[in-house]
Amino acid sequence: MDMTEKWQPHFLATGVGSLPYTDVKEALKQIWKALPLAPHWPQLPQLGAKSSFVGQYLRILVELGIIEGFEQTKFQENLPDWAERMASFYEVYLQAEEGDEAALERFSFTLEGGVGLEEFCNELNQQGTQNALLLKGQLSGPTTLGMQITDQNRRACYYNEQLRDILVKTLRTHARWQTRKLAQYGLPVLVSIDDPSLYAYGSSTHLTLDRETLIANLNEIAEGIIAEGGIPGSHVCAGADWTILFDSKIQVVNFDAYEYMTSMMTLAQPLDEFLARGGILSWGIIPTSAKAWHETSTSLKERLEENIAQLVKRGVNEERLRAQSILTPSCGTGTLDVALSERIYELLFELSSIYHP
Repeated sequence: MDMTEKWQPHFLATGVGSLPYTDVKEALKQIWKALPLAPHWPQLPQLGAKSSFVGQYLRILVELGIIEGFEQTKFQENLPDWAERMASFYEVYLQAEEGDEAALERFSFTLEGGVGLEEFCNELNQQGTQNALLLKGQLSGPTTLGMQITDQNRRACYYNEQLRDILVKTLRTHARWQTRKLAQYGLPVLVSIDDPSLYAYGSSTHLTLDRETLIANLNEIAEGIIAEGGIPGSHVCAGADWTILFDSKIQVVNFDAYEYMTSMMTLAQPLDEFLARGGILSWGIIPTSAKAWHETSTSLKERLEENIAQLVKRGVNEERLRAQSILTPSCGTGTLDVALSERIYELLFELSSIYHP
């Protein structure tokens, strides 16, 4: 899909996903205030395990007894009826793939875990999309969840091919469900696979991470988003080998441009090829740390423009780069205090307003 024919964001601003509020209406008030053109639903980790980065997407696996619980995120393959439980999972998965609405719904959030998305949709139903040009959703990525969720022996389940397949198919089907839910409002839908553990590829501590497997896992989830008419993105909040994303079916690459710009500079040629295919570069240019108190929209614009100049100097097409850029915070703000989170969103709004007066 060549998105340049349909959608050129020109430094449109959106969020990564998480916010530190426990009141969903307060979170949405902040989102609509700062990101009126590309609002996202708020992920609220302060509400507990069912709303956490790990637990939020595990509803069907907990219900089927494949994973122990939202807090004890461990596969239970030592249970005597494990084979039957797996068979039940694949049966529901295949039903969802074949278009069974009830089966697809089983891959949704719990009532508690989905409060951010549900209230976001309630407001869209009541108020319409207003001036929005894009709606954004997000889900946790397979590498990160695979490193956090364990097998019965407390080893990362990512390294068990069977367990990883269950996890990837869960995320793929959830992504389809979420994309469909957001697509009903008639705007382009960006759904980001947030997978910070991708930074580990190539490091001495994770030598067994296989590039082709990482790409295949991302593609399986991205295909679920594409199947529902959505735009698949991915967010990594550290330096990474960005060619993993460039060479996948991911169409929007969101990186920490504040702290890890060097990791993108070294890949100027692959980036230019990604943009030429219609890819979007999403700049995490607002620091999600106390450094935000010392920045202004002017200082951040200067930093962004210098980064653009450096990429252009290295051969990236400037016109295409500017047309195919998004602005975000460098990461989610769910672990920060509310005042700092609001400062970050304020800076994001001000910076985007320079490019979208």
